[in-house]
Amino acid sequence: MANAESEYARLSDAELDESKPVRRPRRAKTAQEEKLPERLLPQLATPVELPPPGEWRYEVQFHGYRLLTRIEDGEIRLLNRNQQDWTERLKLHAAALAKLNLGDSWLDGELVLLDDAGHSDFDALRQAFEIGRSVDMVYFLFDAPFLNGVDLRQAPVEERRAALKKALKNNASKRLRFSEAFSASQHDMFESAIALSLDSVVGKRLGSPYMSRRSADWVKLKCRLRQAFVIVGFTRPQGKRSGFGALLLAVNGPSGLVYAGRVGTGFTQSQLKHLHEQLSAQERDTAPLATPVNGAQKRGVHWVEPTQACEVEFAEWTRDGLIRQAVFLDLSASTPTSRIVREQPMPIKAMTAKPQHRGKTRSVKIGGVVISHPERVIDSVSGVQKAELAQYYADVAPWILPHLKQRPVALLRAPDGIGEEQFFQKHADRLDIPHIKQLDPGLDPGHAALMEIDSVQSLISAAQMGTVELHTWAATHDRIETPDQFVLDLDPDPSLPWSAMLEATRLTLALLDELGLQAFLKTSGGKGMHLIVPLARSEGWDSTKAFAKAISQYLAQQMPERITSTMGPKNRVGKIFVDYLRNARGASTVSAYSVRARPGLPVSVPIARAELDNLRNAQQWDIYTALERAKGLSADPWEGYNHRQRITARMWEQLDAQKPMQ
Repeated sequence: MANAESEYARLSDAELDESKPVRRPRRAKTAQEEKLPERLLPQLATPVELPPPGEWRYEVQFHGYRLLTRIEDGEIRLLNRNQQDWTERLKLHAAALAKLNLGDSWLDGELVLLDDAGHSDFDALRQAFEIGRSVDMVYFLFDAPFLNGVDLRQAPVEERRAALKKALKNNASKRLRFSEAFSASQHDMFESAIALSLDSVVGKRLGSPYMSRRSADWVKLKCRLRQAFVIVGFTRPQGKRSGFGALLLAVNGPSGLVYAGRVGTGFTQSQLKHLHEQLSAQERDTAPLATPVNGAQKRGVHWVEPTQACEVEFAEWTRDGLIRQAVFLDLSASTPTSRIVREQPMPIKAMTAKPQHRGKTRSVKIGGVVISHPERVIDSVSGVQKAELAQYYADVAPWILPHLKQRPVALLRAPDGIGEEQFFQKHADRLDIPHIKQLDPGLDPGHAALMEIDSVQSLISAAQMGTVELHTWAATHDRIETPDQFVLDLDPDPSLPWSAMLEATRLTLALLDELGLQAFLKTSGGKGMHLIVPLARSEGWDSTKAFAKAISQYLAQQMPERITSTMGPKNRVGKIFVDYLRNARGASTVSAYSVRARPGLPVSVPIARAELDNLRNAQQWDIYTALERAKGLSADPWEGYNHRQRITARMWEQLDAQKPMQ
């Protein structure tokens, strides 16, 4: 928790503006109810090395932001450990708490962001806070010092938690959860924690009160992971050390051995000597790894044949797939090196209690369209349900429909949610979707009719049939052979920092400026940026695509170390692919204000050029914040967009390219 606790202090008062309280109907106090304190400091855990004696219950230690909830006379405030008010930043969580209809209360918990296995990811949480994206965050509640007007601070911890769990019984929100205790005995607690890949757990002494200070009644125990690794190299010793400095470790991945870090402690002098002799006899010139390591990782390394394995204890896996705080235990001969892989922990979700669900609703109506299975979860990360997605498209219709107008549309459908099967539908042959217009079959000979979405009802109907993403052609159906725009999709190597994407966007804009072409920006909702260049309808598909390709190649020639014009992951390592391929006949690009079928359901959002410097992420907006942004805009970010620009002979000349023969 040290990293999480230090993060509180780093968030400035300027970032944490005072919020307007969330209200629910007032409730009269009874004579037995206690006056609610204005402030309440959280109880903190004392670090210990071993489980202490006595009766204890252990809980998952989530790595996030400590969060206290104060409810008085219907006003709900969310306060961090330093009593800074975060209610405005966490409106969705405050609204979920309001639906519980609790009386005057103080609740204690942790705000986290979970990965697919249910483990808290503090780095992802911090990034989500930076971009104002709270929809994916989960508030785990674990204590109730006050509940419904009753002071429970002197009540035993197990009674407080039982009362809190009962109060959350009818909770239907994915953003609130009760923090369950381990079902394992104290003797098996460490094994359970390691199986879950937890680096620490919190123990609470049964019968203990709630105290607003660090207390020995709450303890924090560090857990250590351990597994076998393949030895792939060693480094030279430093100082007075003999033998070697550290062992380089690897595990088997889909394509071969993958570097997993190094271990430099835990060796006896005898082990240093004998292991060095064995490894020196197995040296080789090249690394036995499927994926190359960077310069710092391979500096001064002696590579060896991957024939030996060792058992290592360590604190955790980093997001880069490396181990931290590793300690050598012993050589391992029990598992063949070819079978050593990264051991996956059990999902925490399997250990927690299943959330209470309200009765299923057979259908609801949104905009006059019947939505079947409205409770179906479209995205397990955010918990967004089918009805919520349909409602987003109904609400965003005034902004998205102009981008869909008269354009053939393709649908990315995920009927059972984005974690299940997805398919791309370009024609009306798979399913007849009510309210969606079928275009003249002659527009795309040899295929079923193309489709158009031209109304609120057709938008909602698409969502009813499992559509998540909407992609449009670069031409309208009335003049389908002459595109009225071209698109440059800046697609980065995922390892690149966001600053590299911003730099590539500025460089591309600068080139378009030199050519005399005005471009308009939108986030992709995925990894990169889209630059849309509107055109007069004077060129055909081949010419338009060739021009976009010439821009991509010109940028790659000018900056070969940063940009590539060649498709494929191998050509994009450390670079940004300027994708021009979306400009062919029949190709399409995700529409502005379309949701993306990615965890958290981000949205592709138009931005003004002046906003580029403050853009933090290509997934900066989701279905909640994108709609809020659209409603709050004082000016159109694409103001001045028109189809009057022409590709001239001089532009081809500036790019040192030739226009294809018609």
